[in-house]
Amino acid sequence: MQRSMDEEFDPPQVDPQACGRPDCICALPIGERFILWALRQWQCELVDWRHERALPPGGSALVRGFGLAGLPDTLGEFATLMDVLLFGARRALAIHAPSCSCMSGDEAALIALCSLAQGDRDGLLLASLDAMMVPAAADAAALRFKLFALALKGAGMNLPPPQSGAVGRLN
Repeated sequence: MQRSMDEEFDPPQVDPQACGRPDCICALPIGERFILWALRQWQCELVDWRHERALPPGGSALVRGFGLAGLPDTLGEFATLMDVLLFGARRALAIHAPSCSCMSGDEAALIALCSLAQGDRDGLLLASLDAMMVPAAADAAALRFKLFALALKGAGMNLPPPQSGAVGRLN
């Protein structure tokens, strides 16, 4: 098919940074990238703490990162959420190292749960948490997701609605 000179040509809108792999993090919006980084950094510092029983020599990258992002007040909500997840999940969550370019199903699900919490989708949030958490922890996790997601929103970090199927990966 030929185009006339008068027709507009609209090239496909492709993110030049996206590699096209379905589990790659390169195409995530900035808010989701921040949450993913925080999940991974928290896991990394927790593992280091278990082995070294001390903070890294330069201090916590998690604390610095939240500060640099202009979100220092949300760090407490995030830390409490992660503690609830650590102690209330039915199984260990698969969280990759900070340098990994792919995203685990658990990481995608946790990001989706933040989005559900921020978007006032409390029924879906609770249903997903009921499946992944021990019964006594699901309500506490829902509250912590809500507080963290609203703190992010209050700081201007709005999350897009979760992609189809992302929440289902929790189960």
